[in-house]
Amino acid sequence: MNEGVGADGYFLSYSRSDEGFALRLAKDLRAKGVNMWVDQLDIRPSEHWDRAIERAVCACRGLVVILSPRSVASDNVADEISFAIDNGKSVLPVMIEKCVLPLRISRMHLIDATTGYEKALRQCLEELNDGQPQSAPARARATVPPLDPEIVATAKQKLTAVLGPIAGILVDKAVARSSSASELYALLAQHIENEHERARFTQGSLQKPLAPAAPEQSANAATISPGEIASLAGALTSYLGPMAPIVAKRESRACSSIAELRQRLAAHIDGEADRKSFLRQTAGG
Repeated sequence: MNEGVGADGYFLSYSRSDEGFALRLAKDLRAKGVNMWVDQLDIRPSEHWDRAIERAVCACRGLVVILSPRSVASDNVADEISFAIDNGKSVLPVMIEKCVLPLRISRMHLIDATTGYEKALRQCLEELNDGQPQSAPARARATVPPLDPEIVATAKQKLTAVLGPIAGILVDKAVARSSSASELYALLAQHIENEHERARFTQGSLQKPLAPAAPEQSANAATISPGEIASLAGALTSYLGPMAPIVAKRESRACSSIAELRQRLAAHIDGEADRKSFLRQTAGG
């Protein structure tokens, strides 16, 4: 058991459903000298689980996040990733099963473990020992010749028609690793789950740009202001610590009123007395 993750260590973020792979990777990285913090290995029986997680994320140098359909659906994993990024931590995503990447992960250098564990382990060691898990795109950018801006613009238009606003981010990331239009489209096609749409997108790599799409109107106007969310997050910080703003922002997306958001946030607080205290404190919000 580690005494603590420390400023030179890495926090392992994963879904409990993927613990077999996660624990194997953590133990192998530890054996190679990487300071890895894992909840199941490093939280003492007497410690409060949520508080131990929070301290580890705050103290670590960066996150290694295991990506699968289960982890991308996990609110806990999403909170850990968001907290790390918002606090300037490095994040190294390791994909163990094909899944739709969260927006904030899609911009990062990804290690693909779906094609072989040993290769992924070596890549993890290279990235973590280098100390800059997101440095690969920057290195590639220096050696790959720039693509024609019209090719890039066309790719963004075509991918937006399939994936929506996230397309621009995915294209910008792929451009750094592409030396031709065909290579760019091959990289981008990996993000399209539907086989027919993927084939049509790839075949259209040399076609002219699409006509500009009309801007989408939001189906539901926001009913909770950013100020109200920030106020509730401030009150929630007394109970959840630095993770509170992330939780408040996430829960606000599913709420149609400030009252509903207060109730959803209160559900994250341990202890009935503390929950009632939070609701009383925010009753005027």
